[in-house]
Order: sequence, then structure tokens, then C-alpha cells
Amino acid sequence: MNQNNQYYSGTGKGFTAKAMTYLIPLRPYLLVIITLFLLATVTGYVSAYFNPDIIDELMGQFEETYGWIAEESPIMIMLFIFANNTINSFIAMLLGTFFGIWPVIFILVNGYFIGVVVFSSVQEYGILVVLFALLPHGIIELPMIFISASMGLRLGVLAFQKIFKIKDIRFKYELFSAIRFFVTVIVPLLFIAAIIETFITTSILYIMTS
Repeated sequence: MNQNNQYYSGTGKGFTAKAMTYLIPLRPYLLVIITLFLLATVTGYVSAYFNPDIIDELMGQFEETYGWIAEESPIMIMLFIFANNTINSFIAMLLGTFFGIWPVIFILVNGYFIGVVVFSSVQEYGILVVLFALLPHGIIELPMIFISASMGLRLGVLAFQKIFKIKDIRFKYELFSAIRFFVTVIVPLLFIAAIIETFITTSILYIMTS
């Protein structure tokens, strides 16, 4: 029985131990995703430094698309954040089956945008405020996004290996395993992150910027 099977076999030392076992084969893909994210974030930060017009352009697009949510109640904001992160993470994982292309694009785009936003926020509020804005929820949210993308990347590699008969891959089983892990582990943690971002991070930022 391989490492993935142990997570779904019903044996072992409990749910947490089985979930951690599932993460073992994801480690090389997770390293790739995190590396790409950091490179994209640095690129976004540097781009904003040398061309501040990028800030207005990206923030304008963001405001046009998501500006309406600021007028909603905290509960609606929390549900929107949760739904947005969950749907995007699930899509990144699921579309990874097409040779892992979409998870890479997803991470690069988001990393670049975050780099631009971080530069803009540091200039306006300072590094301390930015850290307090990112850490409370980001310490949960970002790893979940990274793991989702790494699952998508792994599924893409497995699909490639199966199609070209490089390895004997039980692809349907691997896809089901990824979806089950997403639903049982990632979705609940993204929900917690959304609660923290809406109610705790916002309160901290209000105090620090008042």
C-alpha cells in the first residue's frame, strides 16, 4: 500500500496523521509552487518600485471587480472571502490535471499581484502594519493555497505519466484522493482563515491605522 492509500485506508493513528501522510509525496511539488510564488512576489514588488503606474492599474482593476464587497456586512465579506479562496484553490487543483499548467499560472499571477500590493501598502502604512495585515490569516490561508496548487501540479505530472505510459498510474484514485483531502482539510482551514481575516485582521488594522 502506498503512502496515499494510508490516508484513505481507515488505519493509522488518526485523521491528522493520515492527512500528514498524504502530504509526503506533495513535498517536491510544494517546493516548486512556493519558489514560483516567491519569485513572482519579488517580481511584482520590484515592478511596482520601478513603475508605480502598475499599482494604480492593478488596484483599479481590483476595485472595479471586487469594490462592491466593501459595502456588505462582515458576515457577507467573510463568506465572500471563503468562497473566493475555496473556488480558486479548487480550480487550481482540478485544472492541474491538464499537465499542471493552470496551478503554475494561478500562483504566478497571485504572487505578482501580492508583490505589487505589498509594495504599495509598505509605502503607505509601513512594514509593521503590512505584517499584521498578512500574518493572522495568511499563516493559514497561504499554505492552503500552496497545497492546493501543489496537488494540481502533481495531478498534472501523474496525468502526463499515465497518458504517455511512463508509469502505471491509478489516476482516478489519485484525483479522488486529492478532492477528498481538499474537502476534509483545506476547506475547513480556509473557512477559519476567512473568519480571522474578516474579524481579527480588520480589527488589528483599524487599531494600527487609527
